[in-house]
Amino acid sequence: MLHTISTSPFQTQDLQRCLQYLRPDDEILLLQDAVSAGIEKNSWCEAIKKSGVKIYLLEADLVARGLTDKVDDSINVVDFKGFVSLTEQHESQLKWG
Repeated sequence: MLHTISTSPFQTQDLQRCLQYLRPDDEILLLQDAVSAGIEKNSWCEAIKKSGVKIYLLEADLVARGLTDKVDDSINVVDFKGFVSLTEQHESQLKWG
């Protein structure tokens, strides 16, 4: 399953709830304000890395927020083509916030 999250984990509990329901073959795509969770050296970045699933950040949202050079090295950054590819790979998807 692909989980997409668009709200900041510093403002809502969407990411926290998502992490509670993950299965080993799930993946997470962080969009809009949720990309802040992928910034190195913050508590949410550590939490998503410990989840054991693949994490993706949308490049356009990182650029819009001036965060491209602050992404943790273990997290994947995708462009819009990569976003579409992820949605095609997962029959089941769940949007959080």
